[in-house]
Amino acid sequence: MKKTLYIGLTTTALAVFGVFSDSRANTPTPATASAPAPEAAVVASKVGERQATAPIATRAIATLHRYEKQGREAITVYLRGIPILTFMGTNAAQPAGVKVATASGGASPEQTTLSDAAQQATILTARLNQLHEQGFDANLIRVRWDGQQQRYRIYADKEHLLTLNNQILLPQNQQRSDEHALRIANLIRRQLGNAPALTSVDGSDNTVVAVGPIRMQVTGMASWYGPGFHGARTANGERFNQDAMTAAHKTLPFGTRVRVTNLHNGRSVIVRINDRGPFTPGREIDLSRGAAAAIGLIGAGVGPVRIDVLQ
Repeated sequence: MKKTLYIGLTTTALAVFGVFSDSRANTPTPATASAPAPEAAVVASKVGERQATAPIATRAIATLHRYEKQGREAITVYLRGIPILTFMGTNAAQPAGVKVATASGGASPEQTTLSDAAQQATILTARLNQLHEQGFDANLIRVRWDGQQQRYRIYADKEHLLTLNNQILLPQNQQRSDEHALRIANLIRRQLGNAPALTSVDGSDNTVVAVGPIRMQVTGMASWYGPGFHGARTANGERFNQDAMTAAHKTLPFGTRVRVTNLHNGRSVIVRINDRGPFTPGREIDLSRGAAAAIGLIGAGVGPVRIDVLQ
């Protein structure tokens, strides 16, 4: 089954990039009046199984646009005319239908090479159109955090659709780890079947909830503190809980909520400022042990982060 699907999607990939320049060559010749009618095939079916009649043509809702961006190949996938993501290649885009040398030393116009970015974009586009044609329930589009691979994955029910990495961009070049993954999944859910937006990532150490606009954004080094201070009074007077999602900052008002993103792995956590520090030069924020664990900072102890001040 997987082999059949792969072959079908590969054919779609070639068609999208203009390899089949003359579709008439592959069009079957209509049967003449004297030709005998083919014997009808007998297909076994289960009791109660829906019987297909004539295929119904369904308008494609997923398309792609291939172009060059800052000297690199870029392919943006659109769903009902809305850009949902862009696959970035390593080099400038090559024209469709590039000839490939054969074993005999000649060149075959029927063959073409597609970059990894082009293959991924085309396979995703074809699969989204198939899901639309099948009447797939968009509520089953989910996004999950794969802790072993340290990647976000988007699924259509149990089928893997897409693995996010730093070569996949949101429109307007937005990249924000958990929000990045949720934004792409929610665009697919809405455009595929007007399903309500997700507010969390399955399997993530922290729950990501929709937040308001960013008041300020800075980058710097983050550290963490925990066991030796657990139960002690913080600067705002409350008891420090090393497992709570809190942090210390030198100037932000107490109660301010900030999103801290580990720039090494893209993982984010939202914390509340309840303490003062860090007082070591060169450090911007001091996370609780629980917050540091959520973004994978425990082992390193110190690491570069982006801090988005939310309120």
